[in-house]
Amino acid sequence: MKLKDAMFLLVSLLLLSGCNSTSSEIDEQGNSTEDYSITLNYSDHDPPTGMRTKFLQEYWFPAIEEETDGKVKINPVFGGGLLSSSEALDGVREGVADIGLVYPDNYSQRMFSYELLKLFPVAPDDFEGMYEIFNRALTELPQFSEDLEKNNQKPLLITTGLPIVFGSTSELSSLSDVQGEDWRASSRWYLEAMRNMGANPVSVPWEDVYMSLETGVIDGVMTNYDGFHMMGFYETAPDIIVGTELWWSAPFIHTINQDMWDSLPKDIQEDVLRATERAQTEFGKVYQEELENTIQTQRDAGANVKIADDEDIQAFNDQELFESMRETWVNEAEKDHGIENAEQYVEEMKEIMNDALGYEEYK
Repeated sequence: MKLKDAMFLLVSLLLLSGCNSTSSEIDEQGNSTEDYSITLNYSDHDPPTGMRTKFLQEYWFPAIEEETDGKVKINPVFGGGLLSSSEALDGVREGVADIGLVYPDNYSQRMFSYELLKLFPVAPDDFEGMYEIFNRALTELPQFSEDLEKNNQKPLLITTGLPIVFGSTSELSSLSDVQGEDWRASSRWYLEAMRNMGANPVSVPWEDVYMSLETGVIDGVMTNYDGFHMMGFYETAPDIIVGTELWWSAPFIHTINQDMWDSLPKDIQEDVLRATERAQTEFGKVYQEELENTIQTQRDAGANVKIADDEDIQAFNDQELFESMRETWVNEAEKDHGIENAEQYVEEMKEIMNDALGYEEYK
C-alpha cells in the first residue's frame, strides 16, 4: 500500500471511529474529563496471529483501555493494511497511524545506530536481560533515541523476536555443516557471519524464502525463530538449530506520533505509560512460553530441533570477525551518518552487554 493510499484509509478510519478532536474534554489542569474519548489507530505489518501481535491484543491494548477507564481505545490494523513495513517510520511520523511498529532492520541507513546491536550477537537468553540492553541503549546512547525523535516519534513498548534459528533442508548436526551450502540471512552482517562459517551467503526476499527452500535455490535460512515458525519454514527446512543465546537483536519498537502524544491529556499519558509498563513486564513470560511451545510443536511435526551448544555459538560468534565488523560500523557511522564518537558507542555497548551477561569482558 502506498502512503497516499494509507492516508485515504486513515480518513476512512477516523470517520468510522468518530471525531478525535477532544479539546473541549480537557479541564484547566490539562487532565481528561469524564466525557473524554479517543480512538488511536495502530499499524503493524505482521499478521494478527504471531507471538508479538497476539501479545499486543491480549496484554497491551486491553491494559491501555483498562488503565484509561475506557477513554482510550486502540483500533489495530495488522498485516500491513494501513502501513507496510517499509512505510511505518514515515507513516507514524506523518500521523497516518497514531501508533505503529517501527522495525529498525527496515531502515538500516536511516536508523544506522541500531545496526550496532547486531555486532554483539551473544546476549541473555531471557527477555528481561534483552530488555535491559534495549532500554539502556535508548537511554544512554543518544543516537538511538534521536533516530526516533527526528522522525517525530516517542517509543512506548519494546518487544523482540525469538532468538536466531538456523533451518536447513539437509542434515544439520552442527553449524559446521553449513560449509559449501547456499544460505539466506537478513542483513549484511549476518550474511558475512554465514560466509565466515563457510556458507555461500544468498540474498532472497522474505516472501520467497519458503519456495526457495522447497526448490533448492537455497539450502538454509538464518532468521528469528518466531518468523521461521510463522512462515512454516520448518516444513521444508526441518533440520534446525536454535541459538537461544544468540538473540534477535533488532528491537520491535512500538512508537506513538509525538504530536499525538503531546495532545493527550496529562492523566491519559500517565495511564498509557502505566499500561505499557504492565504489558512490558508480561512479555518475558510470553517470550519463554512461545519459545518452548515452538520447539515442541516442530518436534511433534517431525522436525529435528537442536539447541545450539557452545561449539555452535563460538562458530557463529567469531570474535575476530565481529570486532572487524564493529570497526566497519564505526567508520561508516562517523563518515556517512554523522555519529560523533562512534568508537565510544562501541565501548559503551560492550559495557552494557557485559553488565547484562555478567562478563568482565565481552566474548
